[in-house]
Order: sequence, then structure tokens, then C-alpha cells
Amino acid sequence: MKALKDIIHKEIGSLPHSAKRIGGGYYADVYKFDCQNGEPIIVKVYKSAGVMQNEISQIELLSKHSLFPMPNVLFSHMADKEYDKDFIAMNYLKGENGGNIFYLSNAKRQMLANQVTDNLIAFHSVKSPDGFGEIGSEQRYELWNEYYKEKASAILDMALQLKNKGELSEYAYEVMQKAVSQFDKIFYLPVTEACLIHGDYNMWNIMADKHQCKVTAVIDPCGCMWADREYDLYQLNNANGRHLRLLENYASKIQLSENYKEKMAFYELFTEIEHYYKSGYPVVKKLVKKQADKLNSYLEKLL
Repeated sequence: MKALKDIIHKEIGSLPHSAKRIGGGYYADVYKFDCQNGEPIIVKVYKSAGVMQNEISQIELLSKHSLFPMPNVLFSHMADKEYDKDFIAMNYLKGENGGNIFYLSNAKRQMLANQVTDNLIAFHSVKSPDGFGEIGSEQRYELWNEYYKEKASAILDMALQLKNKGELSEYAYEVMQKAVSQFDKIFYLPVTEACLIHGDYNMWNIMADKHQCKVTAVIDPCGCMWADREYDLYQLNNANGRHLRLLENYASKIQLSENYKEKMAFYELFTEIEHYYKSGYPVVKKLVKKQADKLNSYLEKLL
């Protein structure tokens, strides 16, 4: 921690102190540092190489279109002898983690849900003229199904490796295998617009003022890309999203495809398995079974 503090001091000219871990996930741990100049900063320390630069690019792009503040990257550090992990330092954005907000009146719940979904719609309203694909990649695909079928097949290979190591159940792998074999039946409608997605848009990544019932910031994109806008939707049911009725709110403003439920189940399971594989985070088998059950229920109707 001393090496981390020394680098921060050198970069911002203010001595940091009282470091506190305030969060983290698959790819990083997040700390809040109070500094001598009175301005706290947020430091995100990555657990593996290759993640930081992608996130910086995603934040920069999404910030241009967000209705609410997003972190401003003050500086970044590539792992070296002085400190052996990549990290970024960002400005501190006020607010309570939105995933902890419950027990609102119906009116306040609607007010908060409107802000959250309007911001997502603002992201989704941005279209790529060049087609579908990863942010920062020059490769683009004209058809979503072509791009995502290739990606899903790659994730199935990841799932096989997790299964062979005993981390993923045979059942979950078989459901994924069946889903890929039935891909064209699930994704039978063409996706015509390559929309900007956040990739991890849930209330855990929304900061809010509970008393004013106001979104104060949007944080932590992961998997932001040019994609099917409905790729983001399963996350609306995570954290306290069901309590806020975020998916229903979004659907009241944007017409959903007739196969959105099947796609959501597919996106959820495959995206989570990709995260487990790439991050090395232990597979939560109970959660994965629940996701596999949901997808399997749709697959059985196709057979």
C-alpha cells in the first residue's frame, strides 16, 4: 500500500492517507483515499493485465453520452517494479451505491427508475455506422448474429475448460452446448442497429442520492461494445432492479423484440461464464445453475 500511496502522491501532489476498500468485483478492487488537499480520490487496482486500458476507453466513450457524471480518469499506472499492478485514479463522485436503496414510495421508485432507464436509453441511442464489435477493435461485423455466434462459441470453449477443471457442472455445460446448437432458433430476428451498451448496467453501478431520489453518477462499464441493445437488459433485474421495476420501465419506453426473454437468458449465462473464465473468479455454482435452468426452460420449448 505504501508504494501505491507514493505513486499517487507523486502524480497529484497531495499525500493520500486513510485508504479504505469500498468495493470490487471480478477484475479489480476499489479503494477510496482521503488526501491532504481535502479532495478524496478513487483508485481501481486491477487483478490482471489487459483490463485497464479497455475500461479507460469505455469510460471515455460512455462519458460523452451519459446523462449523469461518470468518473474522470486522473491518471493511470501500468504495472512495473515500483508497483506490480495496473491501476487508475479517478475523481470521487458523491452518492450511495444504488444497489442498497430499498423501501421507497411508489412515486420515488418511479422517479429513480426513470432516471436510470433514460440514461441507458441515451447510451443505446448512440449507433455505430461501422457495425458490431468491441470498443477499440478495428474489426466490425455487419450482422450481430454473425459476431455474437462466434463470440458464444468461444465462450462455450471457455466453459469446457472450466468443466474439465471441475469448476463448472456438467449440466451447465450441456445447457450451453445445447444453446449454441440452437442459436439460430433463439436469435431468429435480425438485429439491425449496432448500439452502444454499458455491459454491466445494474444498480450496483449507479450512484444515487436516496433522499433526493436522484442519480448522481454512473460507474464501472464492463464489456461495453457496439451490440444488440437488449444485451444490457438482463442486468436491469440484478441488485434491486426488480424492486425498482427497471426492465418494465425500459420496456414502457422502448419496444422490445418478441424474443427478448430468450436472448436475455442466453446473454446472462454466457456473459457470466466469460467473466468467471477471464477473471479466474471462482464459479458460483448455485447461481450458474439458476441461470442455466432459466435458459434451459426456453430451449425445451424449441425442441
